[in-house]
Amino acid sequence: MVVMVVGFLTVLIQGASRAGGIESVWSTAHTGGRMDVFDFDINPLRRHTFWTLTVGGTFTWLGIYGVNQSTIQRCISCKTEGHARWALYLNLLGLWIILFCAVISGLIMYTFYSRCDPWSTGSVSAPDQLMPYFVMEILGAFPGLPGLFVACAFSGTLSTVAASINALATVTYEDFVSQCFRDLSNRAANWISKALCKYTQCVQGIKRGYAHNPNIDSYERHRQNSPSAISGSI
Repeated sequence: MVVMVVGFLTVLIQGASRAGGIESVWSTAHTGGRMDVFDFDINPLRRHTFWTLTVGGTFTWLGIYGVNQSTIQRCISCKTEGHARWALYLNLLGLWIILFCAVISGLIMYTFYSRCDPWSTGSVSAPDQLMPYFVMEILGAFPGLPGLFVACAFSGTLSTVAASINALATVTYEDFVSQCFRDLSNRAANWISKALCKYTQCVQGIKRGYAHNPNIDSYERHRQNSPSAISGSI
């Protein structure tokens, strides 16, 4: 968490300075319609309106905190129900901080590229590449700082990926392997679980390498892989 916040703050401070200051960022975002939170347009094809953010966002976060396997496993691993509640409260606080930093980073990046969009000019091939491209442009001259952002990104990614892989392996073992082979020893179960983790990693790697669509960002991929009962049809 500390590494993530420090990485974000580095980008925020240098990015705001290069973009002309906070006032310039706010003015450009307001002029471009990026600050219109209360847009009550009912058109479901628009991505960011009041309704898509509240209704769609509710189902998205329910998919993460309500039925997501890795989240449920983390809550069950707590000693008591009270500990699980406090863990979720602390997680919520950290989530708000990270989301706030991410939103401000997006506004700064929007201001910085308001006259020259790297996505439109072909400098990047996917929306997910915009943030790393922006970081290299503002921090590339400072040795070590781009690496700090990489550490920030990996800190947020590895814990989630590790929990998801462990959750997939656990579900596969409990629902299939343990039902077919009921007399497995703890040692055998441990080795099988590790093998399932490796298998899951390989499948995800192959999927990422061969099923990549540059027009779909990470948020859309998450929606596609979220439980359909909460997040909508896949």
